Amino acid sequence: MDDAVNFGGIGVVIGHELTHGFDDQGRKYDPVGNLRDWWTPEDGKEFEHRADCTASEYSNFVSVKDDKGEVKLNGRLTLGENTADNGGLKLAYMALMHMIGNTPVKPIDGYTAAQRFFLAYGQIWCQNVTDQQARKLVLIDPHSPGRWRVNGAVQNSAAFQEAFGCKAGQPMVAENACRVW
Repeated sequence: MDDAVNFGGIGVVIGHELTHGFDDQGRKYDPVGNLRDWWTPEDGKEFEHRADCTASEYSNFVSVKDDKGEVKLNGRLTLGENTADNGGLKLAYMALMHMIGNTPVKPIDGYTAAQRFFLAYGQIWCQNVTDQQARKLVLIDPHSPGRWRVNGAVQNSAAFQEAFGCKAGQPMVAENACRVW
């Protein structure tokens, strides 16, 4: 595939894994793996403030809504993965833009490189689960459902909004975007 699709797929996954080193759990370990808070108190406090935004945001996403009722995500349970999804998306997009630089990139199938990047990101988290399984996973899985791994991250992404011309008040624009990084 072209660079935009590769960066939007595997590039985001690589960025996601790198970001885990600095998420709510990874940040507690020093470079040699010792459990030690190596961040300044100011940085730690700012991280917690931003992480609280992400946890609250994802706690409002509905995992399943059926005749048994509505079940929302547990943003604290999924915090590390959500932080990594948002961070990985940002890192991979920055890497793609750095690689492209000032080189003109022609649209493919009517989509710009930026749009293809985000379309590829959406495709890596495609899934199909029953409502029963979704109810179970929301209680035990530290990963958000695929829908929210995508929509949660892109609604916080200024690059996504620019790529698709999204405006304030539209569904893919968070009113108060959460950005840890």
